Amino acid sequence: MAGAGIPGVQRLQFFLSESPWESELVNDRRLELLHEESGTAPHAGGVIVIDDSGDRKDGTATAHVGRQWLGRLSKTESRIVTVTTVWTDGRVYYPLHATPYTPAHHFARGRSDPAFRTKPQLVAALAARGKHRSPADPGVSSHLLHETAARRAR
Repeated sequence: MAGAGIPGVQRLQFFLSESPWESELVNDRRLELLHEESGTAPHAGGVIVIDDSGDRKDGTATAHVGRQWLGRLSKTESRIVTVTTVWTDGRVYYPLHATPYTPAHHFARGRSDPAFRTKPQLVAALAARGKHRSPADPGVSSHLLHETAARRAR
């Protein structure tokens, strides 16, 4: 972390890495506050956008790293991927939820392990969670689903 020797930065680093806070509860409260404001509340004119963005990652020690398709480079290489949902109406947008994708080799039984989830399974769970939280029941726009279908067609 840049400026790690500065006391304020050290306090922030401690809070983020060591505090016993529940990230889902903090996120749920953030969404409640956004939904209470008329300018950011979900409505029928909005959609949930789904993305599975990743970054290159060397090594194997970091959780969730594995050889995966990197669309923007059109190749497979070692990377870490997060599946995210964002709500937008074209005027306002904000993140809803995010979850890391964990490649099968991280599980004892690989793809047959009960805890393993494919990216489309993660997408479905996040989209359902986002729609459940939105009283307007927005549609879902998914770059990941279109990309997955295109790869299967090849």
